[in-house]
Amino acid sequence: MPRFAILDPVTLMGQEIASEIQKRFPEADLSLFHTSDDEEHQISEIGGQAALVPPLNEGEFLSEYDVVLLAADRISPRLKVLEQALEDDATFVFIDASSLGHYRHITSPALNADAVTSGARLRPAHPSIVVADEVVRALAAFEPTALTIAAIEPVSIYGQEAVTTLAHQAAQRLQGDDVSEKIDKRVAAFNMTAVSGVDLVNEASLLFPDLEVAATRTLAGCFHGHLAILSLTFASTLPIKAAIRALKHAPGLSIKNSPLNIDGVSDRDGIWLTQLEASPGGHMLTLQAIVDGLHIGGAVTVAAMLEGFGKG
Repeated sequence: MPRFAILDPVTLMGQEIASEIQKRFPEADLSLFHTSDDEEHQISEIGGQAALVPPLNEGEFLSEYDVVLLAADRISPRLKVLEQALEDDATFVFIDASSLGHYRHITSPALNADAVTSGARLRPAHPSIVVADEVVRALAAFEPTALTIAAIEPVSIYGQEAVTTLAHQAAQRLQGDDVSEKIDKRVAAFNMTAVSGVDLVNEASLLFPDLEVAATRTLAGCFHGHLAILSLTFASTLPIKAAIRALKHAPGLSIKNSPLNIDGVSDRDGIWLTQLEASPGGHMLTLQAIVDGLHIGGAVTVAAMLEGFGKG
């Protein structure tokens, strides 16, 4: 029976991960802790049921677990317990699914169980890269040579507090007031901000070593939902009808005829794609995908990474 510890199941990401793991691995021994400054137990909803979440204290031996998952959305002194365990024990698997980026230097991006080995330090791949992986694998027979990703991300990547702050920003801007609270030092409401795509390029290049990769990132003023715009280049002219059939038969992918929009994205499962658009010469293919980043590149991707434990 695998032993999993989830740190901060009270966050947006943490609730989704805890529910997904409980559903996928019902026999697992699941322990919950929070890393906030609060000394009291917190309450998290997991699979429709309330669960008490005690604070993570010095006496907790995280090295006793097979996997420790982090879903925090802020830095806390309690994370020293995690950091000490990471330093002392090289055998348990650590998965950083937080919005912090604090452990990026010690973790590698992963898409599935192939990356989970003893002592692995991992993070789920960016939602747009998870989408690209599904598309690239579906079209592998047509030999793609290059991939471009344009990722447009919501404020929920910064956690629940940022979602609330966005609502306040919108109200203040509509009233003509100065915006009093910022999200990552910026005003997100009714706004879009282009940011560096270097980390995204590096991650995609690592996971797609056979492709030439380029990527951009834009932070959008919407609450939830990731938009990934993909462009694939092929050595030979792409047979578009065959490519559409390949994508339609790929598990987890759905091609929609009607225009996609971000509304209700949290109620959708899997990856929703727009119709494919081919270049006049037939060597390039462009499509768009909308996903819930709490699932794709989040809880669902984490569960896929842990599938080896489910078979054990």
